[in-house]
Amino acid sequence: MATRPAVRITTRDARRLAIKAQRLAGPRPRPNGPGVLALIRDIGYLQLDPTNVVARNPYQVLQSRLGTYDPAALDALLERRALFETPSLILPVSDLPIHAATMRAYRRATDPGGGDGPYRRGDNAGGGSYSRRARDWLTRNPHVRREALARLRRDGPLPLIAFADRENVSWTAGQWSAERNFTLLLAILQRRGEVVVAARRRGQKLYAAADGWLDAVRPLRGPALAREATLRALRILRVATPKQLRWQYAFGRHVTADALAALERSGEVVRIEVVGRDGPLRGAWYAPAGIERRVREVNDAWEPRTTLLSPFDNLVIDRERTHALFDYFYRMEIYVPPAKRRLGYWAMPVLHGDRIAGSVDPRLDRERGELVVNRVVLQPDAPRAVRRAIEQAVEELAAFAGARRVRW
Repeated sequence: MATRPAVRITTRDARRLAIKAQRLAGPRPRPNGPGVLALIRDIGYLQLDPTNVVARNPYQVLQSRLGTYDPAALDALLERRALFETPSLILPVSDLPIHAATMRAYRRATDPGGGDGPYRRGDNAGGGSYSRRARDWLTRNPHVRREALARLRRDGPLPLIAFADRENVSWTAGQWSAERNFTLLLAILQRRGEVVVAARRRGQKLYAAADGWLDAVRPLRGPALAREATLRALRILRVATPKQLRWQYAFGRHVTADALAALERSGEVVRIEVVGRDGPLRGAWYAPAGIERRVREVNDAWEPRTTLLSPFDNLVIDRERTHALFDYFYRMEIYVPPAKRRLGYWAMPVLHGDRIAGSVDPRLDRERGELVVNRVVLQPDAPRAVRRAIEQAVEELAAFAGARRVRW
């Protein structure tokens, strides 16, 4: 019979720990380069997504934590090589030993004669760069990869448009878009660790050969890799189940049950019980050692905020975890027919203190200079005072987006 965890905390405690770890409570970080870099290190990553209803996701995730700030601070960190990109994420260079292991595995899986890797569908890389497809194409067209790297070493950093003359490179018919061939090749080379995004100019990526751009690091391996990835994911989440740790974007592929068990035996991680209104939450939950002290510190110095969260925000990106801790069911409705949308196309959850009080569906009308609020949906138990707090959060978002007014 399994022993009962020695540490019990409430869902409110768990929420506050998660919110504080995501820098969404307490004093706001300084909106300068060092402040932004420390923030990204704390929250783990910024997810890249082409959707631009109000602002690009990385900038919007930072706005939720910083308020009004200069987005150039993020771009400058990339140029200073304090951050690096994969096709999906912006990451701190301090985590490169973990991600270099991912690149190494993908490189092996896409080399001629390589295997499919330890992950389903190659390496869980999206965007058309699944390892089997990438390996087949690179095997048939090694000269294109060589030419691309040679040109980047000679002339880089270069924008994608510099390779427009090579967009006739053919992939397997019926699999990938003929119009985005070189975009996909650069994504593959990025995942392999051979190409980096060296800078951005007016939102346009500039690519460079990775040789000599980032400092060489030794990729972590085996138990050391699993241990560091598991600890890193838990420090970001603060409280989590094994499934949530594995789901933690960018680290999940390296988190293992063996590493978690070893950390528990060494006393660096403790098993906890998270108790909600209807009793303990299902599953085994874990936290870093010293969780009771951390709960007291967070509660004693709790400084709540009201802010709007991007649908891709790190706090709510794991929808199951959001439902378990916040009792809030959320899904993006971008692909839901308009007549069936309940929350709206770009519904942003409203974090109010330690609860999600509802959502706001905004859209930036760039031509009119207006932030248009299409819909506000409140939870049944949302306090009346949240309405004024939402208005202030919307005004703050409008100021950041450069809107001259808000239209409700």
